[in-house]
Amino acid sequence: MKSIIGRGSLISTAVLTTSLLPLVVAVFSLPSARTRTRCAPTRSNHHLSISQSTAQIILAASTSTSLQLKTSSSEDKEQRQKLGRRDRKKRLDELQKQRRRNRWMKRYGTVEALQQTFGTGPPWGDLSPTQTRSLYHTLLPRSLLALNELGLVKVEDLAPLAYEARIAAKNYARSRCVWTGRVGVFLFDQYRSLRDKGRLVKPGTSSSMSWEEIWAKYESQIIRERKERGKELDEDELMMETYMRILEKSCSTNEAVDNLFLKDEGDIDGGDISLASIASQLEKDVRAILLSPSEITKAEKTEKKLEKKQLKEREKEEKMRRKADRKEERRKRKLRWW
Repeated sequence: MKSIIGRGSLISTAVLTTSLLPLVVAVFSLPSARTRTRCAPTRSNHHLSISQSTAQIILAASTSTSLQLKTSSSEDKEQRQKLGRRDRKKRLDELQKQRRRNRWMKRYGTVEALQQTFGTGPPWGDLSPTQTRSLYHTLLPRSLLALNELGLVKVEDLAPLAYEARIAAKNYARSRCVWTGRVGVFLFDQYRSLRDKGRLVKPGTSSSMSWEEIWAKYESQIIRERKERGKELDEDELMMETYMRILEKSCSTNEAVDNLFLKDEGDIDGGDISLASIASQLEKDVRAILLSPSEITKAEKTEKKLEKKQLKEREKEEKMRRKADRKEERRKRKLRWW
């Protein structure tokens, strides 16, 4: 009889351990606050998919016992009751922002997303190098930079989006280029990788720098610039400046390459591509997807104020120019009289 009781306790212990193991794995697999603050920011810190994290929690909960479900639900209820109204609203806002960022990434953050949005060309390509470069310029995430300038979205939320969008824009534009241009770009990428990294780009891998490499590059660049000026930055200021540098550089291009391919400003549209319609759609979607209705209204009001300010400045400059012209005319009249 004792042996039977002993076996029963061992079986119950094994069942309880098996039910608890997925929950422990799911909890410890989530990124901790200490990792986010002490380590260099990664894309996963900013773009952890909501569906993925939710699936992990559901998987862990489904394997737990009914008693554990009742305990966790009661603890969640107590935690929600402890949170104030402002904290609950803040958490809901962050969740909605993350959903909007994920939605934008699914539309413009990858090559596959751009192909679904703007279509694909034939395998041999349908755009000339000049048209390809113009398409790349149009797809750059300058509208994200405008959101930061309006003060509507934080730079730490926009920089990872801009990084992904730039890579997607480059690869999508290359996929539409004629095959001869793609061969030239491939050879140039191999040369640059061999020059900078001492190795060739492996087939099927991206020639673009990773997020960690980009972060280290601009962080060290900012530190060097500050040392030359005799100024020092604390950790938070350095992080914000690095985010801003990544956002700005994601919207800029190589001037030498632009001068090489954008000399002819004739017919830059080609195939089924209309750059004007793409630019208009990007400008429209970046607000419709990433901003809430109240933020869209705020952006419109801010733009109207900026337009009025610019109009006043232009009127002031025109007035000063007319005044200078009248003064010059009077001076010439005096010279003719004498």
